[in-house]
Order: sequence, then C-alpha cells, then structure tokens
Amino acid sequence: MGILDWLKPRPALDAATLALVEHAVDNVDPLIRQAGDYVRRLAPAVSSAIDYCDDIARRIPGPVAVNRAAFATDPLVHALFGSADDIDLMFARSQCVRDHVMAMSVATGNCCALLGMRHREKASFGVELAGGMVHSDVPQKTLYFTDHTLAEPSPDLTSARLRLRKLLFDSLLKGFATHVADVRAERDSLYQARAFAHASVRGGNHPESHTRRLEALEAQLRATADALQPAHLLDTLAAALTDPQPYLHLDPVNITVDRSGVIGSRDQPDSGDTLHFAELTSRDQRRWVVLLVLIERAEARRALDGFEQANRFIVI
Repeated sequence: MGILDWLKPRPALDAATLALVEHAVDNVDPLIRQAGDYVRRLAPAVSSAIDYCDDIARRIPGPVAVNRAAFATDPLVHALFGSADDIDLMFARSQCVRDHVMAMSVATGNCCALLGMRHREKASFGVELAGGMVHSDVPQKTLYFTDHTLAEPSPDLTSARLRLRKLLFDSLLKGFATHVADVRAERDSLYQARAFAHASVRGGNHPESHTRRLEALEAQLRATADALQPAHLLDTLAAALTDPQPYLHLDPVNITVDRSGVIGSRDQPDSGDTLHFAELTSRDQRRWVVLLVLIERAEARRALDGFEQANRFIVI
C-alpha cells in the first residue's frame, strides 16, 4: 500500500452497519458517543457479533411440528412432553399464543415460534432386559423437560431465524449494559463507603486503620471511574462484541432414550431413539433447550378455546 492509498478517504459505512452501531450505543450507554470515532471503531465488532448471532440462529434445530399427532410419531416431541394433553396445555397457557397466534387473521396453516425448555435428568431404579434376563433395581436416569415457553412467533422459518438473530444480538447488548449498571452501582457504593471512612478518620478512633481503608477506597473509586469513561466503555464493548462466545453460545446435545424417557447407556446403542437438540447459554448463564417449532393455528385455537371453556364456572 502506497502513501497515496493512505490519503484516500475511508469508504463510508453501509446504512445497515451504521444502524447497528447506533443501536448498540443506545442500548449500552449513549455516553460512548463522546469517544472519538466511535462509529468506525465499533463497526467491525458489531459486524462480527451480528454474524455470530446469525450463525447461532441458523443452527437452532427445527422446525419441528408440535401437535398431538407428532407426539405419537416423533420421538423428539414424545420426549419433550409428558403427554399429548401437555401440548394443548402449553398452547392454552402461552402468552405468545394468546397475543400473536390467536390474533392472526389467517385461522389455518402453520406459524413458526421458538420453544424454550429446561432439560432435566432424574436418577431412579428400574428394570432392564439384558442377556435374555430381566434385572431389577438397575440404576437409571430419566430424561424430562420443564418450563416450556413459546416466544418470538413468525409467519415462516426464514423470518423466524432473522428475528432470532436480532434477539440474540440484543441479548449481547443487554448483558453488557447490565455489566455497566453493576459498575455504576459499585461506584455509588464506594462513594458512600468513602464518606463513612472520612468521618471515621475525623473521629480520631484508630486513625491509621481508617486512613488505610480510605486509601483503598480511593483506589477502587479511581478504577471504577476509569472503567466508566466513554473511551474505556467503547474499548470494552468492542472487545465483547468481537468475542461474544463467553456471553452467548449454543451447544449441541445428543441423548438416546426409550419411549419411557429412560436414558440408554453407551454400551447399548440400540436401547432407544437418539434425540438431537441444542442448549443455549445467554447472559445470565442459564441453559435453555431451544427448538424452532411449527404450530398449527387451528390446533392452538382449539386448545385455547377448550382451556377457557373448562375454566368457566358460576359463583353462587
């Protein structure tokens, strides 16, 4: 690259990247705009993070049809729910179904949504057939799922994955914004502790220990004040978005279970169906099993109507 190349004006950022940068700053801390050239410094990190989120959105399994018929025929759906009635109950209790699926003008066909669940394993004892003999009191683990939650409904798979990409990107920003809020709270607490330390020094009781305490608090306050400077926030945000994996990642999970949910051992590969799903870990470090599912609008409507009918009563 020659010297003339350095003198050329840098190419303008595309509108989409610019919008993402401003969206990130608005959601983390608008004071970042006080840092010099924040747009160009954040642009590569934002592009990297949105690509990372797009990759996760594409790797979330699905779409899987979730309905009463699938419970009988699809081993994964059978494992996710205790019974076919639990599917109807999930639809009936879901705010997602109430707010979106039921409000759609089209009453038939499918829509796509994100299903999140907790993956649980329960230890117990049961019977096992091995070598032509039935063995009792065999240690077993049973797979089951709890806290089924539907979210982010979309008309089709393509729009669902695009919507998830934005949701995941916003999750990264919220995680960093929470970190900034924690640092501010720590700073405020240090200010209060310093005021008490000053009072203790003036009181004259054990002045040396209070002086050392005051010096330590002053050092901590300088550190938190530096961390909250716009330039430091900009650098830290750019680093977090460039390497988002510690704050957001998707892990594939493969488990073999029989129709009762008993997890098969590695030395018995034919002991059931192998289920393939994925667990998402986000900013709060909790793990959610995530799956894109197809919901029949008509079945969701029937489930909600049936639930409301069953809960009508007369108070006398």
